[in-house]
Amino acid sequence: MNSKRIVTMSALACAGLLVPLAGTAAAADGELTMTVTPQNTSAAAAYSITCNPDGGDHPSADAACAEIEAANGDFAALPGEPGLLCTYIYDPVTVSATGRWMGHEVNYQETFPNTCELIRETGSVFVPEIR
Repeated sequence: MNSKRIVTMSALACAGLLVPLAGTAAAADGELTMTVTPQNTSAAAAYSITCNPDGGDHPSADAACAEIEAANGDFAALPGEPGLLCTYIYDPVTVSATGRWMGHEVNYQETFPNTCELIRETGSVFVPEIR
């Protein structure tokens, strides 16, 4: 095979690879659905959030994405508010986060004794009204 034909075939192969990529939008780093379900389930809330670019219907997507990023997508390792003092009032709240973060599946669920403990452990990711 002559070198002119090899160069032409290589150029066509590269062009064929570039065309599908040109029409594909970049995926977000994270696409999550988060729920907050207190014992009184009528007050339950659900948010969708995308990170990088930040968006969705989460009221504080920018702050939540920054906190999730600081924990490398590990909801059990969110920075939280460690200095927050909480009462021992038992009013359980269950939170969940499902979706994808940096290409990995996320399926997190945990029940906290009350909203204050939730905030102390997870920051404002699940309770954006505190910011």
